[in-house]
Amino acid sequence: MDRSEGSSRDVGRVVDLLCKRAPLLRLLADGPRDQRDLRDDLGVSRSTVYKSLQELRDAGLVADRNGTYALTGFGRLAWRRHDDYVARLRRLDTGRRLLETLPADWRFPLALFEHGRITVPGRHAPERPLDRLSELGEEADHLRSLSPSGMPRLLADLHANVEAGEQTATVVVESDAMSRLRSGYDRFEVAADADGLEIRSVRHELPVAVVLFDEEGIGLFGYEEGLLVGAVFSADPDAFAWGEAVFERALARSEKT
Repeated sequence: MDRSEGSSRDVGRVVDLLCKRAPLLRLLADGPRDQRDLRDDLGVSRSTVYKSLQELRDAGLVADRNGTYALTGFGRLAWRRHDDYVARLRRLDTGRRLLETLPADWRFPLALFEHGRITVPGRHAPERPLDRLSELGEEADHLRSLSPSGMPRLLADLHANVEAGEQTATVVVESDAMSRLRSGYDRFEVAADADGLEIRSVRHELPVAVVLFDEEGIGLFGYEEGLLVGAVFSADPDAFAWGEAVFERALARSEKT
């Protein structure tokens, strides 16, 4: 048998055990325990605990220290990696609806979601993604926004900051949404003529919204039947470069309002 095949099989077994015996490993991650403690905390039989510990010992994840069981060095590291992996999956699952709003042919960088901050509306905080947008927007000197609706709330903030000389911005929206943007912001005409604020439109539909903060940050917003389902914010260089390319392509096809 090829040694690499045996190694792969051993690793596969460890992966299975990390999932299968997660409740027990979680207890041992807090410190050494004896069988009785483990049995009481897990609410299982003596034979179940014995069998579980034997499996973990055979895999090199747990060691018997005079009747007390503890994670080995390998076990501690493997469990931490597993725990981090599960936590990351849970975080990604939070943004599942957002991911599903992206066009199937969009090759977005995985780092956008792996290292980004996913923000979704809450039952009692439906505007949480927009609140985060406002926080980051206040810190930026220049914003570039590509949005189906134009985000009337964002436009009002941008206009105020531009008038105060604190910010410059370029906003690109769908042409069909321009009338809604005008009605949604009563100072739209003034904003459209303001130095430092450029408002443009595109004739094609925009599947998502992209906001670029200076030359380093990106916010990606997903919509489902016109409703905001969430956003992800990242300062990852690859994610920003991808977002900038998306924005620039749309900007090249846009028209001045």
